[in-house]
Amino acid sequence: MDYQDSLDYIWSLVNFETTPPETREPYTLERMARLLTRLGDPQAELTAIHVAGTKGKGSTSAMIESVLRAAGYHTALYSSPHLHSPRERIRIDGVPISREAWVDLVRRIRPHVDALGDVTTFELLTAMAFVACAEAAVDVAVVEVGLGGRLDATNFLDPLVSVITPLALEHTAVLGNTIEEIAAEKGGIIKTGRPVVTAGQTEGALGVLQRIANARGNALIVAPRCWAASHRRASLDGQTLDLIARDDSARYSDLHLALLGKHQVENAIVALTALEVARGRGVMWDDAALRTGFATVQWPARVEVVQRTPLVVVDGAHTEASARALVETVTEAAPQGWGTTTLILGVSRDKDVTALMAALSPLADRLILTRARHPRAADPAQLATHPAVAPRQPRVVTNVAEAVQKALEWAAPDALIVVAGSLFVAAEARAAMLNREA
Repeated sequence: MDYQDSLDYIWSLVNFETTPPETREPYTLERMARLLTRLGDPQAELTAIHVAGTKGKGSTSAMIESVLRAAGYHTALYSSPHLHSPRERIRIDGVPISREAWVDLVRRIRPHVDALGDVTTFELLTAMAFVACAEAAVDVAVVEVGLGGRLDATNFLDPLVSVITPLALEHTAVLGNTIEEIAAEKGGIIKTGRPVVTAGQTEGALGVLQRIANARGNALIVAPRCWAASHRRASLDGQTLDLIARDDSARYSDLHLALLGKHQVENAIVALTALEVARGRGVMWDDAALRTGFATVQWPARVEVVQRTPLVVVDGAHTEASARALVETVTEAAPQGWGTTTLILGVSRDKDVTALMAALSPLADRLILTRARHPRAADPAQLATHPAVAPRQPRVVTNVAEAVQKALEWAAPDALIVVAGSLFVAAEARAAMLNREA
């Protein structure tokens, strides 16, 4: 088996990232439990921090891992989806596992997958991550939930602390039609006797999480009740801020956070609260580790500046709220303004194009429509006829790399180019500009 063979095998399985489930049932964790048992339950060897949520769970996970690595720990980060290579999903000490290690994992686990039958792509990837982390003998593994929580393939950990980032309506066919139902699914990662940290939530969601925590004998720690941010200053290099304990017991002044956007401050507060809980349970870190971890954290294609002249920003914004946040963040980080703006837009078929265009219009003096190499990508030629799009006389360039090249050809040095609408489009644009593995 070579690397391409391993990828062909993984993508041949049922893959809910490309074909989402349409109902909430009858999925169970029984098959994943059997797979892990056959592998010797590698997850039982891990000291883990388990992170669920709708928004910001990847960024929060990356911050936690970055700080712990800066503190000298041998770390792992398991996240999804990937941008350029699936090996990004399993990082040891900040580095994706090698092709050789990847192929070896698939080769060893495949017989168990074949014996069980019907194992999904994400289940296999999660099993690979657990085995890789256990065999690397990492000190701490930060594990991001794939979808939901209660029935997620990662939900076999006995975590040091569980973390729940901001919740919103998502994947309603699977997770439920109300924020309370979604909170119940996400709260499924809360384990008996293990502390749980949550971001600020709606009253209904917070009530659900509190009931689950109470039933399992846990404290529910609400991060924004513990920490507040002040003196925030933003630039294209990130943002600087103070984080102050609500009880005045601690203050971190002039922290530099490499990630852009006000929402990342909320994520930083959740990450810091989780780190404080972990420190209380023996995972030690200091002021220097926090500063280094926040200053060097990387979470690409999330309001990421990939070029300065002309200014090029790639972002996976695909909802009205995330699109408005993108506009606000770029405007705040570049207060000097810019010349002509070009928006490169590619979306999935199920997106609200009218709302997206309304939110992104300040960035769309010129509009290029494109599509990712993804089965759910909308046809840009059809998108060009949409009532919210057609009046802008968009240019259709079906290949993302060619769309980026066209925008660069148009751009003056003071221009702004923004790629948005889909994380998959952002990833392909980033790969084209940075010559990354696609």
